[in-house]
Amino acid sequence: MLVATFNCNSVRQRMGVILEWLEANRPDCLALQETKVADAQFPAVDFASAGWKVAFRGEKSYNGVAMITRVEPESVSFGLGDGDGGASETRLAHIRLGGVDIVNTYVPQGRALDSPSFAEKLAWLERLRAYLAARIDLETGDALWVGDLNVAPAPIDVYDHDKIWPHVAHCQEVVDAFDRVTGLGFVDVVRKHLPGEGVFTFWDYRMPWAVKANQGWRIDHVWATPRLAARSAECRIDVEPRTREKPSDHTFVAARFEL
Repeated sequence: MLVATFNCNSVRQRMGVILEWLEANRPDCLALQETKVADAQFPAVDFASAGWKVAFRGEKSYNGVAMITRVEPESVSFGLGDGDGGASETRLAHIRLGGVDIVNTYVPQGRALDSPSFAEKLAWLERLRAYLAARIDLETGDALWVGDLNVAPAPIDVYDHDKIWPHVAHCQEVVDAFDRVTGLGFVDVVRKHLPGEGVFTFWDYRMPWAVKANQGWRIDHVWATPRLAARSAECRIDVEPRTREKPSDHTFVAARFEL
């Protein structure tokens, strides 16, 4: 099973690169974040015409998640399901595919350390921890948690730790909140296969030299339950799409599992 994640920063603007990547790599599932389109305008027909199944929840200009698969999932749901009136449905998609639970999240960015948005981010991570604890069998199950998690948890996950720390995606409060989620028992599949420095998934638009200089962040992740992580065969970050004209500021992260 090949599973990938990509913050597309507008699915309609990135349809060309998404469809090309899908055709070249043929993943079983591609999880998208930040689709930035209301459901009525989502390009579902374009995916269907190319032979893909797609499930999505979105809103105009912000947020949005989608799950693109080769076959119909056994189940699909959206949101944290904790009584927020559906507000989290454009930030979390959960499918079951081939007996594997795949949870795709677009974690809030947090804006600024002294803003209410940052407090909301920390609370959202705690709500996510409760969601995963209630729905995922960490001991004997096969499950993946993927997406733009807006957390660079270790100093090597940013190009310059001393310069960047503290930041809403790289500070003690958010690392502690993130550790409480991963501490449920998840294994970092990216770091299992790519343990060294310079492993990034995001390069800031405001730094036009960032990709060439590899001044990036690792905020897009693939985490697995121990049973599934043990069967991970490879993980790769495809930097090439980030080098194109009018790219997303993120790129594709893909992991293969032997089921």
